Amino acid sequence: MNNMTSEFDWFMVTMPIFALIVWVIVMVGSMEKQPKFLDDAVAKKVFGLVFVGLFGVGILVSLYYMLLRFVELLANY
Repeated sequence: MNNMTSEFDWFMVTMPIFALIVWVIVMVGSMEKQPKFLDDAVAKKVFGLVFVGLFGVGILVSLYYMLLRFVELLANY
């Protein structure tokens, strides 16, 4: 495991991305009228895929590293 060596590294990479996503959600949510393109079926499908993609990939990456650390711990036991 050479790429990310600490929780601080993960925090420094993921926190700005998380902050930008939250900012976009707050800005769109604070609009008086929802933009028309957000009501489109294609936009809903794209947002759904992006949402599932981001969190799905995040869950899979986390699961991979969790299992990797578990195997490392077993190997060093």
